[in-house]
Amino acid sequence: MLDQLFNSIGGSVIGSLTEKTGLNLDQAKSVLPIAQDTMKTGLMDEAKAGNIGGILSMFNSKGDSLQSNDLFGKLKGMLMQNILSKLGLPESMSAIVAGTGMTSIVENASQFLSGDEEVKKSDLMSKFDMGSIAGDMLKDKLGGIGKMFG
Repeated sequence: MLDQLFNSIGGSVIGSLTEKTGLNLDQAKSVLPIAQDTMKTGLMDEAKAGNIGGILSMFNSKGDSLQSNDLFGKLKGMLMQNILSKLGLPESMSAIVAGTGMTSIVENASQFLSGDEEVKKSDLMSKFDMGSIAGDMLKDKLGGIGKMFG
């Protein structure tokens, strides 16, 4: 499902990166798959940890509240490290690119998920396929209980 999201918002994110960071078009395009992998890993880890509320909070944050959101900061840090290791940009530039890119991604993803409305749990479950993650978590927990009594 993140593929669909990134296909939908990719042009906007690339435009934001070239406009606000000084990256050329090819560099900005090379950030997109790194950002997608980072988001996928970060969101899935948070969902598996049961932090759906934190994910919702991030997607419903705007402006300064987004910048101070804990999950946003965590994902931005992950993206910065991935840009450093995969693109070899200097640390200061990687920080700028990660901040700009992650802001654009979250803002555009919020719009993708719910338009101008508040993002709800059902939006995440249906559009990010988090229902299957919840199902897998439940199976794991039930499997563990079964082993205790087996």
